[in-house]
Amino acid sequence: MSNKDQLIRCKACGYIMREDLVKEVCPACGLPKSVFEPYRENISPRRRLILGLHLHPIAVHFPQALVVLLFPLLLLGRFLPAPWGHDCIVTSRVLVYLLPLLTLPALISGIIDGRVRFKKLGTPALKQKILLGSLFFLLNTAAAGLAYLRGLEGSILYGVLALLIPCMACQALLGRIGVRLMFARLGG
Repeated sequence: MSNKDQLIRCKACGYIMREDLVKEVCPACGLPKSVFEPYRENISPRRRLILGLHLHPIAVHFPQALVVLLFPLLLLGRFLPAPWGHDCIVTSRVLVYLLPLLTLPALISGIIDGRVRFKKLGTPALKQKILLGSLFFLLNTAAAGLAYLRGLEGSILYGVLALLIPCMACQALLGRIGVRLMFARLGG
């Protein structure tokens, strides 16, 4: 096995990288390279391939960005004079329709990622993530339905804003759980 194939891990922070890429300090915590130790990844090549695609982390960022963008865009649409306010509302309407369509792949990829990474979906953290992800999907689907049926005028705009607040809370909780799961040790 060449240095290019060998992995090392920082004893201080747990950062893992290829040995040939280490410089003078750990890229994560800044401690000298002397704190690195040999590391052997203990997962099957198939699981490594699937996890290496990073489908779930990529899919998650689209709906996160939309919810964070929609909230101020809707407010701007309400308070800016025409034509800017109108343009913000029209843009918001399109984005609110896209939100469930982008959330569903994030939810599905999360279930696949959990199954591949942990070999089961019954752990408390994964159950919480599936529940929160489903709630997030239902909330933003309700927002899209409301916008479709009633538009984004007047009090309906505030109804959609009210649905986006728990959407942001779901995302924050999902991220918090996900960050902790990133550091879980994987078995073979």
